[in-house]
Amino acid sequence: MSSTNPQKIDEFEPLLLALQNALGVVVPDGKRMQLTLSLTPLLARYQLNSLTDLADRLSEKNSDELKSSVLEAITRCDTTWSLTDEIRTVLHKYILAQLKNDARIWVIGCGQGQLAYTVAMEIANHERISAEAKNIRIIASDIPPTDIAIAEAAVYSDSEISGLSDEYRRLYFTQKDTENWQIKDKIRQQVSFEPVELTTDFQSLCHMDLIICPDVLVYFSNGVKAGVLSQFSSLLKPGGILLTGYSQIHAPTAAGFERVDHPSGIFYRQKS
Repeated sequence: MSSTNPQKIDEFEPLLLALQNALGVVVPDGKRMQLTLSLTPLLARYQLNSLTDLADRLSEKNSDELKSSVLEAITRCDTTWSLTDEIRTVLHKYILAQLKNDARIWVIGCGQGQLAYTVAMEIANHERISAEAKNIRIIASDIPPTDIAIAEAAVYSDSEISGLSDEYRRLYFTQKDTENWQIKDKIRQQVSFEPVELTTDFQSLCHMDLIICPDVLVYFSNGVKAGVLSQFSSLLKPGGILLTGYSQIHAPTAAGFERVDHPSGIFYRQKS
């Protein structure tokens, strides 16, 4: 029998341990192949020969830059123009109607802007159908400065917007040239972007009415996750909502939330 598979396992286990010890990151079984794909480009950047070398470097004292790069690679979201069915359903069937005028929404893990602009387009579509404008503001965050710059430019190629419906292209984009599309000012002006790393203090963002956090927390250990959720709770206004499409909260009460099982879906409300 080939020894390739055991060698890969032997190489991977020290990495999992180093990620947990250095960053508080715990990788679920279903995410391990994705983790390997995400971290492999870092080997060449930091002149490392293997994932074992990466694990060893993470354990060193002066490895802050590498730790930041690893965390960025792990938590970086896919650049897609879609919300999960769970998030989209509860957003349209309950939350958008409940949000007050001038509400503030934080979208976490916005990638190169796609997720944030998707939320803005869903809000615009809701307002168009309901004939009710609420002047909602969206603050979107991710880690890589290059992604933030792309998001702020709001220009995407034909292939990059291929997943969008024809209706959303017509309503919310203008053709910039033969190959590129610009998001219309109505949508762009609703969104501002900030580089935010969840393992640091992010209270300077000010209070929010809604936080949308997809699968980012799934990578954090229970201790790190508890700290992040506690900050979410203090950042939300009384009764504010945390919306996540993944089972990321195992003890909502301890984190300052109550779980709400609404007919449209599950969300978490900040306990006043």
